[in-house]
Amino acid sequence: MIEVLQALVQILNPKKYVQSLDSKLTITEKHRQATFRNITIQSIGKEALALKLDECGFPGNKIFVEQHAMHRACDAVVFCVVSGEPYILCLELKSSGPNRNEVKQQFQNAHCFLNYLDSLLVTYHNQSIKSWSRRYFVFHDATKSLLNKPPLIDMPHNDTPESAQVMPVQNGENIYLRKLLGKPL
Repeated sequence: MIEVLQALVQILNPKKYVQSLDSKLTITEKHRQATFRNITIQSIGKEALALKLDECGFPGNKIFVEQHAMHRACDAVVFCVVSGEPYILCLELKSSGPNRNEVKQQFQNAHCFLNYLDSLLVTYHNQSIKSWSRRYFVFHDATKSLLNKPPLIDMPHNDTPESAQVMPVQNGENIYLRKLLGKPL
């Protein structure tokens, strides 16, 4: 699993990802109109990294029509290992209440990108992320939520783009990875 993370560092543009620092990883929304700016994932491990997918541009921008929904991207795709289990977290930060269809498109595109990335890892590094568990999360501004309640502690079934877990949180909030994954602290 560590070999996969090392291979990712070798092939990803260093300007497009951030690595964890002191086992923390901050995900930031860069859109200038956003009021919900960031969250920090705690206890994520020293080797974790987050690809800023929405800043990368779609790999096929010069091939496919520009107006297609396939060009939408989630804010970050995080690669991490928790207690020996590899995870890929697809994350989206929303200042307002999330639109399920819009978020679904963003996560479907992340899913396609991850399949493409897996193909590159297999071809050029003899590594794979195919067996890594994928989880999809939408974090949105809790101050604008009608359902101001804490997130679920039980493990949700958020392992497909269509079943993302929506979590109201505070801007700048610290979120523990194990809690996010429904694991004991």
